[in-house]
Amino acid sequence: MSNLRDLETALVLTEAMLRTAREADWDRLVELETVRRQHIGAAFAERVAGHEAPLFAQVAQRILSLDRELIALGEEGRLSLAEALGQLQAGRRAQTLYRAGAG
Repeated sequence: MSNLRDLETALVLTEAMLRTAREADWDRLVELETVRRQHIGAAFAERVAGHEAPLFAQVAQRILSLDRELIALGEEGRLSLAEALGQLQAGRRAQTLYRAGAG
């Protein structure tokens, strides 16, 4: 596979990762990232052919742009999870206090 084809495959995987992140399917996102990492590694393993360099750079920039969106969605997901865990802990504390008062 050529460098450019590997990078284009990584772009397709990045787009799938973005859709997956929007659906908050974090397990699937990790699976996609594992495959994407292999393609990115292969894309940068050897020197890019001169005639492919401009398109290679465009695809790489697109991946970086999508990665910024992925990071933002990941941060939102992390904050939502932290909030949900906080509410769960508050609920457990309330149950403990209720049980202690009822006994």
